[in-house]
Amino acid sequence: FATLSEDILPIGLREWRKFGAPKGAPGQAPHHPGVKEHELLGWLLAMHFLASLELVASDLVMDANVDKDPYNLVMPPPIYSKNVNPSELLSLFFGTEMSSHNATPMSWEMGPVYCRTTYDPILNGKLQDMVRSGSLGEDLDVMLPRGAKFYKHGWVLDLGKSEKLAKKMLQRYGGLGYIDSKQAYYGIYGSGSLELFIPCLGRDDISQSMENEDMVKHRARDCFKHLVVCEVNEKHITGHECRLDKDVSFRVGGVLSEITKPINMTGTSYWGRNICFDVDVPSKSILSNLGKSKETG
Repeated sequence: FATLSEDILPIGLREWRKFGAPKGAPGQAPHHPGVKEHELLGWLLAMHFLASLELVASDLVMDANVDKDPYNLVMPPPIYSKNVNPSELLSLFFGTEMSSHNATPMSWEMGPVYCRTTYDPILNGKLQDMVRSGSLGEDLDVMLPRGAKFYKHGWVLDLGKSEKLAKKMLQRYGGLGYIDSKQAYYGIYGSGSLELFIPCLGRDDISQSMENEDMVKHRARDCFKHLVVCEVNEKHITGHECRLDKDVSFRVGGVLSEITKPINMTGTSYWGRNICFDVDVPSKSILSNLGKSKETG
């Protein structure tokens, strides 16, 4: 329909390749949708969301006096579960089959999933808050240049070269609306280790046990079933860029993780490159307390 005359097209399909930004502004590439395509995608998504909200509203009306735990809602079996790769990540994407005697046949439930990010804007779940050591640059303007000496002293919170260039070009146009800052921790071999403390959320029983009895040790697997690490979604063109599963090692709970698998699912790749990886939690990894706060992770 892009070759048809505008006069015979529906209003929603006219000016299909027109962008809302001023002429010459960055981002007006053939693979980026124009205003009308964005609007169409928005309507399509809205219809699915509204259909789901109608079901939720109906459920709330029927059970107005029942308090429900959002993590224990019963769901039907997943349709696309066979597409999960690696297969052991099924529970991360689609939950698990309920084994309770009260569950209906083939009922599924989602487990708790927690996320931390460096991408702005962040409402909650800031990855920088979990960094204990091995980083620098968090207190600097992300648009300022970082010299090579920075990377010799730790992992640097920064923007990629192409992302920073695009930001500079956008400044002439007022930023063009929605904040989209893909900050990430960048490092080289000489940067050393980046230490993170990942809190064990939703398991008060474990936290209380470790707080009351200092000698009690809990395996990391008691709290963490999967640990997924994603790199920044940048276009790599040299073919010599670092790979998380080959060039980076991970220690979880004091034990070296020997298995790091790329995840092949929607949203886990960029320009044909895997950017998200499943880091195995070793069976001997131990939870620990974070100093005086007694936070467990």
